[in-house]
Amino acid sequence: MAALSFSSDQRRTLSAICDTLLPRLSAEQEREILEKREAEVNSEHLQAWCRSCSSDLGIPQSIEESVAQYLPKDAQLGVSLLLTALGSRLGMLLLCGVATPFAALDEVQRERALQALQKSTFSQKRKAFVSLKNLTLMKAFARDTSHINPNNSGSHINSLWAALDFEGPAPAKEVEAVTAAAGRTEFRYAMLNDSISADTTLGFDVVVVGSGCGGSVVAAEMAQAGRRVLVVEKARYRQRAEVTGVEGDAFDQLYERGGLVSTEDTGMACFSGSAFGGGSAVNWACCLRTPDYVKQEWAAKHGLEAFADGTFDAALDAVTTRIGATSDGVAHSRNNQLFIDACKTLGYHIDVAPQNMADVGPQAPGAHFIGSGDRYGLKQSTPETFLQDAATAPVPATFADRCFVDRVMQRGGVAEGILARIIGADDATEYILTVRAPIVVVSCGSLHSPALLLKSGLPNDHKQIGKNLRLHPVTTVNGYMPREAPDVALWRGAPMTTVSNEVAMGPANDGYGAKLEYPLALPGVASLIVPWQSGQQFKDLMLDYRRLISFAVLQRDRGSGEVRLDKEGNPRLYYKPSDYDLRSIADGMERAIRLVAAAGAERLTMGQFSAPLPLPPPSDAKARLAEVERIVAAVRRVGFPLFQVPLFSAHHMGTCRMGTDPKSSVVKPTCETWECSGLYVVDASTFPTSSGTNPMVTTFGIAHMAAQGMKRRRCTIPSRL
Repeated sequence: MAALSFSSDQRRTLSAICDTLLPRLSAEQEREILEKREAEVNSEHLQAWCRSCSSDLGIPQSIEESVAQYLPKDAQLGVSLLLTALGSRLGMLLLCGVATPFAALDEVQRERALQALQKSTFSQKRKAFVSLKNLTLMKAFARDTSHINPNNSGSHINSLWAALDFEGPAPAKEVEAVTAAAGRTEFRYAMLNDSISADTTLGFDVVVVGSGCGGSVVAAEMAQAGRRVLVVEKARYRQRAEVTGVEGDAFDQLYERGGLVSTEDTGMACFSGSAFGGGSAVNWACCLRTPDYVKQEWAAKHGLEAFADGTFDAALDAVTTRIGATSDGVAHSRNNQLFIDACKTLGYHIDVAPQNMADVGPQAPGAHFIGSGDRYGLKQSTPETFLQDAATAPVPATFADRCFVDRVMQRGGVAEGILARIIGADDATEYILTVRAPIVVVSCGSLHSPALLLKSGLPNDHKQIGKNLRLHPVTTVNGYMPREAPDVALWRGAPMTTVSNEVAMGPANDGYGAKLEYPLALPGVASLIVPWQSGQQFKDLMLDYRRLISFAVLQRDRGSGEVRLDKEGNPRLYYKPSDYDLRSIADGMERAIRLVAAAGAERLTMGQFSAPLPLPPPSDAKARLAEVERIVAAVRRVGFPLFQVPLFSAHHMGTCRMGTDPKSSVVKPTCETWECSGLYVVDASTFPTSSGTNPMVTTFGIAHMAAQGMKRRRCTIPSRL
């Protein structure tokens, strides 16, 4: 199938949609915003903001490129068919109730057509709107568009960022100077690819597929034990200077499918790292240990004694020491501090979340950009810790990037290596790489680990591979602080330095509840939580970005989904939150609503409502409390309609579950698969249930335990495959 290319009619329709979502304002609309905002925003920047539109910023072209590059072919076809329908009379009649092609409508009619999709009682129509809106706004606000279109004075600035007072990432030379002054010298990894110019067969004691939280720890432990280790990673290895810190660049370069992964049935956005260092290269620095009640559950219900007898705790001690996780002296951003103060006001639990950053002080450079790639070497991620340990061991590990493993080689239930494709020394040609190894460690994450096992022909007699997908579904409650209050600047400071367990035990008091946390939001992601009713309304509301506060509700899901392979062998996610989990999320939202109000917000906003909800002033405590109660009741009444209330996930777990019974698990307590000796799975996919916390530290601990068992194996490289 040829690469996707929209037709001229489809491009015309897409441009019209994008320019309706983010339009150039009329002279009257511009005058209204200038009069309202002139005291807070530079007039030149404000005028450029009003006059910028999607087409001028290259948004339609960028969307077409991303759809072609990242979406599966059936999803590409779906976008293409949607644009065709919106460009036809019949399609518009069925979708929007008006028998005129979208591009032929005037501006008012276009907004009404999009509003008809947005407010439809049919979830698939709402899905069409949300997909188009999110693509448009992410491309507009996550990218640095300063090089595309000069502002009205002729200078190239990012008119969208400038109006928001968002300064963007620092120039490369400034980053280099700061890093040098701090003494954080970059370690340079040598790649096997540079020596590959033909199909190649190699032998190692251990081959690790994936360089993230699981694979890195195993690689370090095995290399330090004197084993010959090869780590292969499908993503490109990027040095710090190759990372821009721009949100959109990060999605393109460091996230799975450009950040466009979502559940097939419910459209939940699923952010998954795809980088050298795996998820640790882009996750935040929050280092929460596995809760005691989770460890007890894994031991009691799944027979995993190591989680209760101190073995796992010792592993956690070892890995958290190596990554330098600390809660001492952690500085809090304005949003985190508002969260702390509100929790104290209401008597809710609040605690400092340990951080694995080299600098946890208030002026830590680049702390707020670590989700877009750590240009400063600030975070003690796997490239800064465990992978370095592997590379500097007495028998140094070998590394390969852009290496795509097609299957694990096995014979008679015994692992013998991997068969892969690798980009060679010319940076373009793909060669076959065969690796003979008696120990194969699959650490591809909860999306790709089950996919690789299935493609490798494991028996899967009990149909457990890919099952038990847990996602920690997240939603947010947001608010706007008064103009006279200090700016929140949601993008500044280290993210998630605080956590509340106020409702963590859940409705049934069984540990399946929600954590309340603070999400950092750069402009791209922030644009998705700002209500859209019209182009003018959205542009006006987005100018309050500096006053926006946001509290996240993260559910430890009791329900589960699954990963399936599509016709092309790609993993696809299927997940519907259970009624119990939605009830628990609603409990978390209730607390978050009260917290946002207690923080002093003058307006509340969340997915259940299409516009911000004003609150009476704090001076009228009785009326304010009554309005909060009304909003809480309305949230519970509305619930979580598909493609109306956004849910997203950054934690993917459980698809190769660990256990003591092959009928209900994929790997043994040692992380070795039941069906194939010498084949291990070591990542968050082995979690028996969701962890209830950010899964990084738990994954590190499981990997450390698994590696101790691997060290005791004899390593004899297979003579043939």
